[in-house]
Amino acid sequence: MATTKISSTKSTSRAINYAEKRAEEKSALNCDIDYAKSSFKATRELYGKTNGNQGHVIIQSFKPDEVTPEQCNQLGLELAEKIAPNHQVAVYTHNDTDHVHNHIVINSVDLETGKKFYNNKQALKDIRQANDEISKTHNLSIPDKQAQIRYTQAEQNIMDKSKDVKASWKKSN
Repeated sequence: MATTKISSTKSTSRAINYAEKRAEEKSALNCDIDYAKSSFKATRELYGKTNGNQGHVIIQSFKPDEVTPEQCNQLGLELAEKIAPNHQVAVYTHNDTDHVHNHIVINSVDLETGKKFYNNKQALKDIRQANDEISKTHNLSIPDKQAQIRYTQAEQNIMDKSKDVKASWKKSN
């Protein structure tokens, strides 16, 4: 089951350093993977977009034993081509947990227009839709539906400390 989440970063260099450390596979879109950090920076400087968010990180995870690291990386590159075709993107595949997953680092600046990629609810919706389409194309499982109740990190921590995880103060019994 392929799932995705996105976050913004003020430092693509740090995001790349983290992702690169444990990468089993790596690939790139619109740049050389070995020079991604300097390429990202040069593009932002070219368009005068050096402040604010430098990029975005998408974590794309797959069900255990559903894909190999090589397949996972290729699927990450496909997702990058769909959602950020005019951006520089670095895809790093990790196999250090029970599920293979990608760290997809997107440079914030569009190579053609110089406009920034914005991370908002619509962007997340578009990413999840594109990810589901790619998964269906490759006969991979997709999430059945989104959770009915969303919890903040603090709420989840309270529930995890509780002996009965089902007993939530947010639910009305």
